[in-house]
Amino acid sequence: MSRVKIGVLFLSLAAVMGFCGAVPAQGSQDGIVKSSSLSRDSILIGDQTVWNLEIELDEDDSLAILPYAASIMADTAGARIEPLSDFELDTVASGNGVRKLNAKILLTSFDSGSYRLPSPLFIVISGGKADTLKTERPVLSVNTLQIDTAGYVIKDIKGNVKYPVTFREIALYLLIAIAVAAIIYLIIRYIRYRRANRDFFGRPIVQDPPHIVALRKLDKIRSEKLWQAGRQKQYYTGITDALREYIQKRYDMGAMEMTSAEILDGLKDKQIDEKIFGELDELLKTADLVKFAKFVPDAVSNEEAVPKAVRFVNSTFMQEMEQEKEVK
Repeated sequence: MSRVKIGVLFLSLAAVMGFCGAVPAQGSQDGIVKSSSLSRDSILIGDQTVWNLEIELDEDDSLAILPYAASIMADTAGARIEPLSDFELDTVASGNGVRKLNAKILLTSFDSGSYRLPSPLFIVISGGKADTLKTERPVLSVNTLQIDTAGYVIKDIKGNVKYPVTFREIALYLLIAIAVAAIIYLIIRYIRYRRANRDFFGRPIVQDPPHIVALRKLDKIRSEKLWQAGRQKQYYTGITDALREYIQKRYDMGAMEMTSAEILDGLKDKQIDEKIFGELDELLKTADLVKFAKFVPDAVSNEEAVPKAVRFVNSTFMQEMEQEKEVK
């Protein structure tokens, strides 16, 4: 089907009248509307229907169409009809000096009632003369939804539709929950075993006795050669810290928070060898002078500091062993 080769002219009626003179009241014999029908003659408010017209005219004639909106505005009843497009012309057939055309337009309405469609203005121009085509005007019925008020029951708004939860949707949350639970379990296990002096796998932790720990630390201090490098404060601090930790565990006293004088006073009744006790007294006092008075001991005092601490640890450990034998 080919598009009409004639020009589709959007002319006002006044312009046509001025160009061609008065338009005759009846249709021209040069053109005729063969059929006029609606795809649906009854619609609901807001629905659409197509108005189809079949037109025949001579091949030498031209056809002009006034915009259908103008025809509607000129018709009181037609004002309730709304065109969604304008007329479209297509050539259906051509031959034997006659051209058959199809004109169609899409219409709707938002007011209920029955309306006779306003006539479109089709103008046939033939031999310098113009004439209108008579068109059958179909009736369009526009209906609303009928509500049975007698049996009508107001119902509450339906709630949201609940769909079953899938494993894929909760998989991430399950993994997070398992990870958190595992972390909490591991923390509780660590704390409980730590208090029971066990490792992470529940095995008993074998701790070295206090004198072994002290001797190991003193040997490390001696190997670092701190006082030879002029770091006497770090040297004596390391020695006294090792002795304080040993005394605290050996005699069950808070030596780590006590002053040197308090430590010596607390050891007076422990039956420590007098010479060993004197060496400890001298060592602690020298360490206090170095740490708090910036005292610089001579090389002999520095050299003897670790051996004095070692002798104190060994002597008190042997004393402990003898006391245990006596108890047995």
